[in-house]
Amino acid sequence: MRDIERRIKALEATAARREAARANIQSVNVCDHIAPVYLPLHADLMAEAHQYYNLPGGRGSAKSSFVSLEIVNGIMQDPTGCSNAIVFRRTANTMRESVYSQIAWAIDTLDVNQYWRGNVSPMSWTYLPTGAQILFRGLDDSSKLKSIKPKKGIFRYIWLEEFSELPGENFTRSVMQSVARGGDSFTVFRSFNPPISKNNWANTFIQQLDPKAKTLLTNYTMIPPEWLGEEFIYEAERLREAGQEYGAKTGRPRRVGPVDLVATRYGVEMQDATAIALTKRYIRLFIGAFFFDRFFRLLRSC
Repeated sequence: MRDIERRIKALEATAARREAARANIQSVNVCDHIAPVYLPLHADLMAEAHQYYNLPGGRGSAKSSFVSLEIVNGIMQDPTGCSNAIVFRRTANTMRESVYSQIAWAIDTLDVNQYWRGNVSPMSWTYLPTGAQILFRGLDDSSKLKSIKPKKGIFRYIWLEEFSELPGENFTRSVMQSVARGGDSFTVFRSFNPPISKNNWANTFIQQLDPKAKTLLTNYTMIPPEWLGEEFIYEAERLREAGQEYGAKTGRPRRVGPVDLVATRYGVEMQDATAIALTKRYIRLFIGAFFFDRFFRLLRSC
């Protein structure tokens, strides 16, 4: 009899903790932490107006911040625990310092650390009141995806980070078929730094007509300067002036930022490149055998 009483008290205590957590979560206003440029997208997502959100944007565009906040908040708003998330990148070894840390940032920003537990092997975040999960997977071997499923419910949120690094449209379709189970009740975020070439598969893919998709192109100029810091703004503007990164006809400033050597290395491997043409006048002095030898050594070491 005493054992039954202890169990009942434990269940009552658990239920009380869940109710207290639910009350605290209801007081969280995610809009306070979303950059203003993304607020219409947030409203669109809340209205379930679209399923796919294409988010091309350069460094400092806050696209990853927006996605991580939406995923964490969305999971917490579901009291059933059936809304889970899965986050993908091209390679698994880039995830801990990028998307895993980004989700940790969102949890901390919303001040809900006490309700989440992180695990690094395998990488995951668990929402303690309901048991819902955020899983992380590299796409080094996409054949393993068929065995991935949450403990309960479905993958309500699917995040394809650095979308343009994936091999192509057929590959992403295969990934989606592996994890998007449970009808149409899922939301997909495709975030990436737009490749320079307009003919890149990711650039052309998001331009295809799709009534279920919504696209928002952003850059750091659309984000409140105080969110980025003076040093970031100064460096971005300095790079633009040094490279004369303005449209030849329109005069509009182009997106600028430091070279992504990891992405460049992947592009070199895929295209079997043996040389890279650097045409900006402020780098021409460095073109030569010595420079390219050093450059390719650096790529191989990334």
